[in-house]
Amino acid sequence: MQLPADYTLEDAKSGNCVVFENGDITHGQSTWDDFITATDDSKPSIVRLAYYYTLGDPSKYSKDLYQEIKDDYPVLYITDLTFDGKKYIIKGIEDGKLISKEYKYLMKYEGQPKSPTAIFSEYTYYVLVNDNTVTWDDIEHGISSSQFGDYIDHYQVYSDLVLK
Repeated sequence: MQLPADYTLEDAKSGNCVVFENGDITHGQSTWDDFITATDDSKPSIVRLAYYYTLGDPSKYSKDLYQEIKDDYPVLYITDLTFDGKKYIIKGIEDGKLISKEYKYLMKYEGQPKSPTAIFSEYTYYVLVNDNTVTWDDIEHGISSSQFGDYIDHYQVYSDLVLK
């Protein structure tokens, strides 16, 4: 997974990546759909995912926090999602280190957020897991729980949000 140091959001879009900007898909839906079709048929396939984050509105941060983190944005993360016919492998660079994890299942979750203050009214998530009985509620509970053992190993690879 070798990319030039100056790889940009525009490079990702022109390179046929599936692009997510601030957590929502903005480019490459047909590429994603082709990947899903292939994997549903148990055919090996690979898709490159680009996650681009900006700070957005500075007024949503304390002045001190904004000053502390503003130089770290925008940021672009690139990962490769591979299906070898039996398992999913996610590879990418995080904190300067190559990560590689395997999962058995790619689950699709659709619904509405629990919080009335959410900025979106509906979501579609694709999430890598090793247990195909896990629900999105189970994953959310595991993320927010302080109980040892509640966390469920997962990797969210796709999100499509209907913004309010």
